[in-house]
Amino acid sequence: MSARARSQQRAIGARSEVQPKAEKLELLDTAFELTEFRSFADLGACWGVDGAYTFHAAELCGNELERAVIVDGHLTPLTRERAKEVPNVELVQALLGSDEALDEVGKVDALIMYDILLHQVKPDWDRFLLNWLPHTDALIIFNQNWLKTPRTIRFVDRGLDWYYENVYVWEDDWNTRDRLESWFKRHNERDADGRLERDNHWYWQFGIRPLELVGLLARNGFELVYMKRHRHAFGRSRPWIVNDGLIFQRAAYPELGAGGRLRAAARSLAKRTGLLERLRRP
Repeated sequence: MSARARSQQRAIGARSEVQPKAEKLELLDTAFELTEFRSFADLGACWGVDGAYTFHAAELCGNELERAVIVDGHLTPLTRERAKEVPNVELVQALLGSDEALDEVGKVDALIMYDILLHQVKPDWDRFLLNWLPHTDALIIFNQNWLKTPRTIRFVDRGLDWYYENVYVWEDDWNTRDRLESWFKRHNERDADGRLERDNHWYWQFGIRPLELVGLLARNGFELVYMKRHRHAFGRSRPWIVNDGLIFQRAAYPELGAGGRLRAAARSLAKRTGLLERLRRP
C-alpha cells in the first residue's frame, strides 16, 4: 500500500473500532474507474467502520456526488456525526433486505455490499440480491466466499461441531465456543424483532460458491467486469474461505441471452482465479 493510501486509511478510520481494509478501498477505486458511479448506497455500512467506505466513495465522486445512502439496521453515533459533514449523504435505519430499505434507496448507480451476503436469511442471499437488482446498474461486492463443497450450503444445517471446525475463523472476547453453543441452543427462540435466533444475521449463515454467485447475476443481466481474490484471509487453517472482491455491471447487450452470459462469466471467473492455468498444466 502506498503512503497516500495508508494516510487515507488512517484518516477515514479514525475513532472507529475497525480500520478500513486497503483491499476494500482499492475495490471502490476500481469500481469508480470502471462504472463512473455518481450515486450509490452502502448496505450494512456501519459495523466497525462507521461508514468509512461510504465516505471514501463519496470523496471519489467529489462535487459530482448526487446521492450517497447509508443503510444499516443500527446507525452508529459516529456514522451520524460524520454524515453531517458530507453533503448529499442520506441515512436509512432499516434491515438490509426489508421493503423499507428498498423503497428508501430507490435507484442508484451502484450498490456497495461489503461482508453482508453470507449473513442474509429470509430473504436468503440469492433472493436478497435479486430484490436489489432493479435498484442499480452496478454491484460492488466483497464477500467471504466458500470453496469446500461443490454447492452453496447453509452452515447451521451442518450442526454445532461442524460449524465450529469449518466456519469459525477467529476467536476473541466475542467469538467464543461458549457463545456459539449458546446461540445454537437458542435456535428455536425468537429475538426482539420476532425473527428466529437460527436466522440471526450476526453469524455467518451461508457458504456461497463464487460461480453460483456469478451465475445468478449473469442469468439476471449482470456481467462480471472485475474480480480479485484474497487467499488465506483467515489463515492457512481455513483455505476454503476466501475474500473475493467483485464488480458487476448491467449487461450492455442483454440480447446475447443468459447462456452466453453464463459462459462468459465462467471463463472470466476461471481466468481471474487462475483455474485455467492450473487445468492447462501437464
